Amino acid sequence: MGRPRPGMTEAAALTTERGDLKRETFLYGISIVVSGLVQAAFLPFVSLFLPAAAAGELGALRVTSEAVAGIVVLGLPTALVKLWQVSRARRSILLRALGIPLFPALIVAALLFALKGPLASLLRLDHPGYLFHALLLGVAVAYVQVILALPRAEGLAGRYMGFQLVRGLGSVGLLAMLLFGGWGGVPAFLSARWIPSYLVVAVVAVIMWRRTAAFARTEPEVPVTRKLLSFGLPLVPASLAMIVLSSADIYMLRNIYPDLAESGYYEWASRVCMVLVPLVLGFRMAWHRFIFRRGREGGRLEELGRLAMLFMLLVNWAALVLAMASPEISWLVGGSTYYPASRILPWLAGSSAMYALFLVSQTGPLLTGHTKLIGAMTVIGAVLNIIFNLRLIPVAGGVGAAFATLATNLFMALSLFWMGRKVFPISFLAVTMVVIPPIVYGPLAGLSGMVRGMVALGGSVLMALLTWVLRAAGTRLKGLRGS
Repeated sequence: MGRPRPGMTEAAALTTERGDLKRETFLYGISIVVSGLVQAAFLPFVSLFLPAAAAGELGALRVTSEAVAGIVVLGLPTALVKLWQVSRARRSILLRALGIPLFPALIVAALLFALKGPLASLLRLDHPGYLFHALLLGVAVAYVQVILALPRAEGLAGRYMGFQLVRGLGSVGLLAMLLFGGWGGVPAFLSARWIPSYLVVAVVAVIMWRRTAAFARTEPEVPVTRKLLSFGLPLVPASLAMIVLSSADIYMLRNIYPDLAESGYYEWASRVCMVLVPLVLGFRMAWHRFIFRRGREGGRLEELGRLAMLFMLLVNWAALVLAMASPEISWLVGGSTYYPASRILPWLAGSSAMYALFLVSQTGPLLTGHTKLIGAMTVIGAVLNIIFNLRLIPVAGGVGAAFATLATNLFMALSLFWMGRKVFPISFLAVTMVVIPPIVYGPLAGLSGMVRGMVALGGSVLMALLTWVLRAAGTRLKGLRGS
C-alpha cells in the first residue's frame, strides 16, 4: 500500500494516493466480482430447483434480509473508515465495531418474532420459519460490512479480496451440497449465504484483534462511540430507504400484480444486474477512503470531478452492453422459463448505472459531514419510489417497477449533486452526458439484434473517445487548484 511520506510534496502525495485509488478500486472490484459470480452461480440452481413463483419468494426474503442488515449496520462502515484515518485507538474502534451492532440485532430479532405471522402473510410465504433464515442472513451481512470496513480503512484491499473469495466459494459449495443432498427449497439458498458469512466474520475479527495489539492501551483521542454514531446514524435512514427502494418493487409486485411469476422474473433480472456491482461498489469503497484522506491532509479536490466522470462513463458502457444483450442473456442463462425477464433487464441495467451516479453525488455531503442530507434525499426517494410503483406496476408489471427505480435514482442523484455543488462541483453538461443514456436503454433493447449490436459498438467507441478526452484533460491529480 502506498503511503505519503514525510517531506513528500503535495503533487507526489496525490500521485501516490491516486495509485492507491486505482489499485484498491481494482482489488475491491475483483473481490466484488466474487460476489457477483456467486449470484451468477446461483442462477442455474434457481432455474433448476425453483419455479418462478418460488424465486419471487426468495427475492422477498432476500430484501427482508437487506432491511435487517440496513438497521443492524447503523451506518458504521463509512464511519469506521473515516475514524480510522484520524484516531490511533484502533483496538477501541474494533471493539465498538463488534459490540454496537448487537443491540439493533436483538431488537430486530424480537420484532420479527412478534410480527412473523403478519409479515409471512404480507410476503405470501409458504412457511413463516423462512423469516428466521432472513434474520440470520441480514445480521450476517451487516457484520460482514462492519468488520470488513477495518481492512478497507487500512487499505488492505488484497486481504479484503481474499476474505470475499473464501466467503463466495463457501456459499456456492454449500449450496450445491444442500441441494444435491436433498435439503432443497428456498431455505437452502439462504443458508448457503449466512453460514459462510458468520465464519468469515469470526476469522476477520481474530485477525484484526491481532493487528491492533499494539494499540490495546492507546487512549482514544476522541469519544469513539459518539463519533461513530454521530457520523453513522444519519446514514441509517439512507440505508433503510435504499432497502425500501430495492424491496418495494418485489413486495408490491407480489401484492399488486396478479401474476406471481412476474416477481420471479424481476428477481432473476436483478441477479443478472449483479455483474455491474463489482465496478460500482469497488469504486465506492476505494473512493471513500480516498476522499477522507484528502480531507484529512487538506488536499484540494478540483479534479475529482473528472475522476468521477471517468468512472461514470465506464459504468454507463457496461450497463449499455448488458442492456443490449438482454434477450440473448435471458435465453442462454434462464431458458424459456425466465426469458420474459428480458423485458425487465434493460431497465434494471439503466437503474444500476443511475445508482452509480447517486453514489458519486454523495461526495459533497460526505466530505462536509452533512450525512443528514444523504438520509433525507434517500428517504424522499423511497417515498417517490412507492408512489411510482403504485402507478406503474398495475399497468406494466416488472417493467413498471424497474422504471420506478430508474426514476427514483435519477431524482436522488441530481438532488445531492445540487446540494453538494460548492464542495464537489460537476458541470450540468457532464451530468447530462451520464444521465440520458440509462433512460433509453429500455426502448433500445426492444430493437432488432443487428441494431442493438450497432448501438453497443457505437457506445463503446464513444466511451473510448470520451475516456481519452478526460485523461488528456487531466485525471492524474496533478497541480490541484480548488475553487
